[in-house]
Amino acid sequence: MSDPIWEAAARLRPRGAALARRILAFAGIPFLSLVAPFIFLPVLARLASVDVWVAIAVGQSLGGLAALVAGLGYTTLAPPTVARAMQARRRRILATSLHARFPLWLVSAAVVAVVAGIVAPDSARVEAATMAVAMSLAALAPTWFWIGSGRARPIVMLEVMPRMAATLAATGILLLDGSPLWYPVLLVVAMAVAPLVVYTRYARDEIRVVDRDDVRTVWREHPPALVAEVAGGLYNILAVTIVSAVTPVAAAARFVAGDKAYRIGQYTVSALGNALQGWVVERDEERFVARFRLAVALHVLLGATGLVLMATLGAWATTLIFGDEVAIDGSTATGFGVAFLGVALGTVFGRIGLIAMGARTAYMACVLAASAAGVAGLVVGGLAAGAAGAAWGLGIVELASGLAQALALAAVWRRRARAGALLPAAE
Repeated sequence: MSDPIWEAAARLRPRGAALARRILAFAGIPFLSLVAPFIFLPVLARLASVDVWVAIAVGQSLGGLAALVAGLGYTTLAPPTVARAMQARRRRILATSLHARFPLWLVSAAVVAVVAGIVAPDSARVEAATMAVAMSLAALAPTWFWIGSGRARPIVMLEVMPRMAATLAATGILLLDGSPLWYPVLLVVAMAVAPLVVYTRYARDEIRVVDRDDVRTVWREHPPALVAEVAGGLYNILAVTIVSAVTPVAAAARFVAGDKAYRIGQYTVSALGNALQGWVVERDEERFVARFRLAVALHVLLGATGLVLMATLGAWATTLIFGDEVAIDGSTATGFGVAFLGVALGTVFGRIGLIAMGARTAYMACVLAASAAGVAGLVVGGLAAGAAGAAWGLGIVELASGLAQALALAAVWRRRARAGALLPAAE
């Protein structure tokens, strides 16, 4: 007579193996993304001036904000929708995303290029403006489409590899005494590859016809996620710009080094979130509950690990990679570690949990509340204690945001459970 426990375990093993393959596939994306920056950034820190180092970071942060604005919340909202949609509907979703976002990207890119040129040090304004345009192109990247489809390979081939090639080429040019300006220029070319290939190949016929009803639906339903993403950028993506405005260049340069290490670590949170965001909603509600609980456990473990590693190794790592002049101290490293934990919590409770359940307004409210405190934390912390104060301001706000989203999710979960449906209807 067979043992039902062993039979159940046998049924679970293939599913667990499939999930592990999926996570590993998406984990490979940040690994590949890490290779080129770890080569280029130390070269930039040592061969370029401090003005160029800060200007590149300012351009990255402002361009990232433009990408959020022009992205219209697709990174947050679209993966669960794509995961539950039929193939024909997926192509229409892809085409509509371009119709809704491209005009907004043109305006956003122009604005941040001008602002970056004003904020950056005088001697490196062109580098800052060009980098802002390059990073703004992330608004048009179809990463969210492949996340919803559960496919990591196209992201690697069409997005990560071109950026790696551009970064490695810029490193070679800089080592040969070339201009740092080549870095953002080559990135502009690299980041245009994925949108050109994907939209013309996978949604060519649909792009020719604008579905005005779909576009209006995007503009009506996406604002909560858009507002939340942009608000989060005010203390996250714009952290470098804010700190640069309220601290001396030397303190800002140290914050930039810590921020680089922090962002590199964040790739792991993004990878895990990307692997699980569509996966948790692919089946029925009973499986959603079990899958979401596993997602929470994995994110908490990752966040705690990141906090410990950043607090213990952050100062040493930035000294090794970027040099003594811009390296951070232990207090600054711990502040960034707390921020890492907060981001992991916010990803699973907000981006995965609240969005999967259709609680867009609750998600927006949590992020907005944290953002208001976040800007103040960066300014006050930076003025009071330089790089360390700004890092702790960022960390406290990120952690508060993650916990607030957990509380909001618990309330929404109880309400939806009483109503008898946790997830909204699939398209």
